[in-house]
Amino acid sequence: MRWAKEARILLPATLAALAAIWIGALFLIAPVWQPWYAPWGTNLLAEATAQAEQPEPSSASGPEETVNLNTATLEELMTLPGIGEAKGRAILEYREELGGFDTVQQLVDISGISQRMVDEWGDRVCVSD
Repeated sequence: MRWAKEARILLPATLAALAAIWIGALFLIAPVWQPWYAPWGTNLLAEATAQAEQPEPSSASGPEETVNLNTATLEELMTLPGIGEAKGRAILEYREELGGFDTVQQLVDISGISQRMVDEWGDRVCVSD
């Protein structure tokens, strides 16, 4: 009977010790559940904070140049926000078909260019001969 009393004491103590080891391993030794934890040694939280503190390149580069729709090259058109190579080529093709733009508003006739995009560009685009 004496071993029964010892078992009643040792079993909970053993379970408590195993639980403490498991919790320590889960939360202290390898905190993989934390979103900023990276097992390869980088601190993702510090990197994200540093990246958020850096100024945006467009604001640091100074004033943006005006793009003339009637003379712009593909590279110049691609400096506009939302214009990649495909939309830039579409603008050039439309300009060739039309013989040149009369107004900036004609851009909305091109597939993939919305009025919102034209409004966003504001004074960055112009039409002149």
